[in-house]
Amino acid sequence: MSSSPKRIAVIGAGVAGLVSAKVLKEDGFDVTVFEKESTIGGVWAESRAYPGLRTNNPRETYAFSDFDYPPTTDAFPTAQQVRGYLKAYADRFGLARRIHLNTEVLSVARADPDPGGGHPEFRVTVQPASGDSTPRTHGPRTEDVDFVVLCNGVFSVPHVPEVEGLERFEGQVLHSSQFTDPETVREKRVVVVGAGKSALDCASGAAEEAAAVTVALRRPHWMLPRYFGSTRVDKVLFNRFSLQVFPPYHTAKRAERAFRRVAAPLFWVWRQAVSLVARRVGKVPAEMVPDMPVTAGIENNGIGTEFYEVLRSGQARIRRAGVASIAGPDRIRLDSGEELGADVVVFGTGWRQDISFLESDLHREVWRDGWLHLYRHILPPREPRMGFVGYASSGNAPLTSEISAHWLSQWFRGELNLPDPSNMAREIARVRRWTRKVFPRRCEGYFIGAYVSSYVDELMRDMGLKTRRTDGFFSEYLGPLWGKRYRGVAEERRRLRSGRG
Repeated sequence: MSSSPKRIAVIGAGVAGLVSAKVLKEDGFDVTVFEKESTIGGVWAESRAYPGLRTNNPRETYAFSDFDYPPTTDAFPTAQQVRGYLKAYADRFGLARRIHLNTEVLSVARADPDPGGGHPEFRVTVQPASGDSTPRTHGPRTEDVDFVVLCNGVFSVPHVPEVEGLERFEGQVLHSSQFTDPETVREKRVVVVGAGKSALDCASGAAEEAAAVTVALRRPHWMLPRYFGSTRVDKVLFNRFSLQVFPPYHTAKRAERAFRRVAAPLFWVWRQAVSLVARRVGKVPAEMVPDMPVTAGIENNGIGTEFYEVLRSGQARIRRAGVASIAGPDRIRLDSGEELGADVVVFGTGWRQDISFLESDLHREVWRDGWLHLYRHILPPREPRMGFVGYASSGNAPLTSEISAHWLSQWFRGELNLPDPSNMAREIARVRRWTRKVFPRRCEGYFIGAYVSSYVDELMRDMGLKTRRTDGFFSEYLGPLWGKRYRGVAEERRRLRSGRG
């Protein structure tokens, strides 16, 4: 790199944005982070956290490689504990002064050539966020930068499906991210729409205060217990061996596929056993048992069985149906024909990505035919100075985001050998065929789910770094895949750069 640091704009200060800023800063870039919320944290920000929100993951699998939680943190951290952890991370690595809160990105466009001789690549236009309570003393301003990293994530814009007659409903309509105050549902009839973790968590939280809670879902998904007996879930399922029971990763070689065919009966027994144990240990009510093993539909599975307890206690009920229309000012009609009385409707129906701030020519390079066109889920082939971190949504977001940030920083530094754009495009198409088969309900093409180790291995090989991170066979394949395995990546990259790797 030149002696004059290259400027990078990082959009978003959640998990992906913070770790990207830290890695890029330590690699010598001049980093500025833009965050439209009043605090860092992304999905964990207090303004978006519903009552009872805590991680799906044990704390060691929801941590960066070089920064641990305080020892008093819950085994499955609460939203408040995650917020504290992220703030401490930002403070520890000197990120706070680089983060512009309450700052919304309006557009990212190609920059005009600088008459002074500089050649910035992008012009980023920002303004005070609409939610900022401080008086606006200025309007939009622009920043010229050499690189842009999008970390606004897969939990960007609440998705609320269109419902016929919704304007006739006189109660409150909320997305799960807007259900932040239990008083909202006190002594009211609540209908929660959705079958995912956020929907069930909202139903559990509402049951403490509401007069009645009904969850409308078409099909249940697996919610795994946090513990299998006295053994925490990460020590059972978050390891390299457990991945073998899923369909092979798209990089699987002929020998691995042959082994899988030979071992198929063993894997079948393992899948059935885990499904049976998950049902019994989690005390899953019969009406909430999915019609597939735990390894199928993994893009919708979660961890935490609190809702099952609420259901068994009679504090909530379920209806296996979707919402068809609004039948009246306080009536919801299901597609089964049943009508439900409701004062509050909470949609736990997920999120959609928002990259609308990219100018049209940039947007076309990234979003094609309804899905993201990104090499390794990070790089647009024909936009080599733009990257996406955190879009490879996984079962260990801090780890996959951190290794993605290292990969992208190495590329920005000119130290990563990648295929030309046309070969990148062919690889993207090949991976796209795999994701459509394995994750049919993640049509945007960004999800990698449980394939954390395979994805991280892919990025590590690209960077010329070792993929095996422990000294023994059993610890490597049966030990839990915690972020601290990768604590030395930054130093390994520096050694490789200096010729000592």
